[in-house]
Amino acid sequence: MARRTVEVQAVRPEHHALLLDLWASARAELGLPNDGGQRAAFDRLHGALERPDVRAWIALVDAQPAGFVVTSQNPFGLSQGTELAIEQLHVVPSARRTGVARAMLAQVLAYAERTGCEVIVSNVPATSKDANRFFARLGFGSVLVRRVVTASVLRRRLDPEVTGSRLEVIRRRRTLRARAGV
Repeated sequence: MARRTVEVQAVRPEHHALLLDLWASARAELGLPNDGGQRAAFDRLHGALERPDVRAWIALVDAQPAGFVVTSQNPFGLSQGTELAIEQLHVVPSARRTGVARAMLAQVLAYAERTGCEVIVSNVPATSKDANRFFARLGFGSVLVRRVVTASVLRRRLDPEVTGSRLEVIRRRRTLRARAGV
């Protein structure tokens, strides 16, 4: 079986509809809702693409959209010089294991070399074994663990007294509801 042709192009305005479809596919695969929030988030992505430090490429396999990658330059990374961060990389399931991600990363590498970025960084979900293996095979090493928390959880953890009083209010409300038969 002949290998299919993979073409990677810098995202231009005429690609925005294709990028939206691919981006929605990536969100759906992550289990994120397909609602009005998706449009607002895509508007943020579109705005980011207008920034000079953000670049994006779209991959086409036999002229069909197969994936995308979005990068940004990070002057405040862990290395001495500017880092190029892979913010998002997605390949549609039907095009996986066909060289699409490698072709996109070749474009990312060429851009990094042109702009003087010596380090390329990618945040990979710890739960994605395939993605972690893919990046490890390409030489990406684990440097740090990125931990994430919502503001409300951090607030509760930083100020346990406030949390305790809130819990007491909730307990009282439940007790009053139980007594009232609600």
